[in-house]
Amino acid sequence: MALPFHKEQTTTKQRRRELYKNTTDRLAMILSRLYAGEILSMKELAQECQVSIRTIQRDINERLIDTPIRKSGEKMMLAWRESEDRALSAEELAVLEMLDKLSEKQGGEFHTKAHRVLRKLKAQAANPYYFHLPTESLDTMLAKAVKFEKAIKKCRLVHCRYRMDKGSYDIDIKPLKIVNFQGYWYVLAMDARNDVVKKYLLRHCSKIRLDEEIFTPPKDIDGSIAKALSIWFDPDTEPFEVRLFIDGSVAKYFERKPLAPTQRIEGKDADGRLEVVVTITHEMEIVPTIKQWLPYLRVLDPKWLEETIEKDIKKYLNP
Repeated sequence: MALPFHKEQTTTKQRRRELYKNTTDRLAMILSRLYAGEILSMKELAQECQVSIRTIQRDINERLIDTPIRKSGEKMMLAWRESEDRALSAEELAVLEMLDKLSEKQGGEFHTKAHRVLRKLKAQAANPYYFHLPTESLDTMLAKAVKFEKAIKKCRLVHCRYRMDKGSYDIDIKPLKIVNFQGYWYVLAMDARNDVVKKYLLRHCSKIRLDEEIFTPPKDIDGSIAKALSIWFDPDTEPFEVRLFIDGSVAKYFERKPLAPTQRIEGKDADGRLEVVVTITHEMEIVPTIKQWLPYLRVLDPKWLEETIEKDIKKYLNP
């Protein structure tokens, strides 16, 4: 049955407000309207997006600092709105082109919004940027993400159906974060039965329902995620160090892009060989990377990890 017009209109507004609470979507919306020539009010934007005026001010003064925005009180517009010269500099074009390519990886709906910003600029320059960032599209999972986001913000218990290889199960979880590792979207949550932190594929969750029960999240979950190398990380496990030898022929790649936020270089010899230490909570955070770089990487410590990789190699060579 179709909704009455006023109810349908209200529902649409609510969906827009939920969507624009997301920083990236909100910035894309602000940019698209500025480039369309609108004069925007910070107060009205804050009400529309259901965020504080301080958040909108941070958007303009920090996140969009390189955009030529002219402010008058709480109103704002593009600096060239009243000028005949609307040409973008090469640097501005580059920033917007990069935004456009990145938005493609976030799914069709988001890309449509962000692409409006560049619609009038495509004729001015070809796009020299390519990003290989394969990731699951959120388009088909957006409604699920919104429900989990609400539960996370309000620390509410969630009942849902979770699909696994051997079937589907009803589970009760305490959602903490929505995270993306290796291109897959997960819900990081505590199992309501024992408060053990687990990872659930967002696409395998269905029939999501928020409970009235409130829970207290762990104190340093953000810190644990920031140090994680992959979805294998375990915030309930005491971290341990892995010491690696890196051959000089590939050392530059690990100096440019560290293996992990915790990486530290312990030594470098005349041939450019490195001794690197990273902190992990599960062996599978680092094992796939080591195998990927064989024979240029080698485990120095702990010994059991080196033996594990040697066993895997022998099994591969002698099936």
